[in-house]
Amino acid sequence: MTISNIILILLIVGVAALIIYFHIKSKKDAEIVTNIDVDDQTYTLQQMIEFIKRRLDEITKINLYDIGLSEEELVRRKSKKYELKKALKGCTYGDVNDKKYVKELIYDLLAKEYGVNEMNISKAIPFDIPSLLTAQDKFDILIYIYKKEFGYEALSEMIRKYQLDEFKYIQGETKPCYVITEDEINEIYEKENIELLFTDKLNIVVQRIYQQYKGYSSIDEIRDMNIDGVSGRCIWIT
Repeated sequence: MTISNIILILLIVGVAALIIYFHIKSKKDAEIVTNIDVDDQTYTLQQMIEFIKRRLDEITKINLYDIGLSEEELVRRKSKKYELKKALKGCTYGDVNDKKYVKELIYDLLAKEYGVNEMNISKAIPFDIPSLLTAQDKFDILIYIYKKEFGYEALSEMIRKYQLDEFKYIQGETKPCYVITEDEINEIYEKENIELLFTDKLNIVVQRIYQQYKGYSSIDEIRDMNIDGVSGRCIWIT
């Protein structure tokens, strides 16, 4: 075998080794989002929801055997992947522990990968401009604050404190009913004079993302509450 043939073989082997290396590295890096294209819509709720959907899909579907992990790391990530799949399935049926697991992961993904911070979080919910907050925003904030102190008695405590369990006549209805109106939510929010830390704001954003992605829309938090004589349903109207 000539020297030129040996050199050619070594060159081919080297190129093949590089191709294999970068193939494995690209798949390994695929689990981590490093570049986020930032524009005016990046930190809106809809864009965050799309990001979370994509990342959780990547985490649950990635082939761990194909990314060159050590045995210890493989075991760790297999466990994480299994727990996430289990939690995503369980939270669909209302399991509070699975819901907590998924929300904690969403929190970490937004804070560590997506770059949500004190400066841009108000693009999702205008926390610092009360006049721009919707009744849904204010209600989510109120429930979060009350839940920090009263746990699953949060809604009951708010109802008791502001006497929201009284019959009301609503326009177009002939009989009185139990409702919480937008006007009542706006009035309660003003009275509470709430001050939020960044962690509070992010937790509220996480809840909003979760309830639109895997939860039960606007009643997601309500359905977990302990409410005497009420089957977890509460509405507000204009």
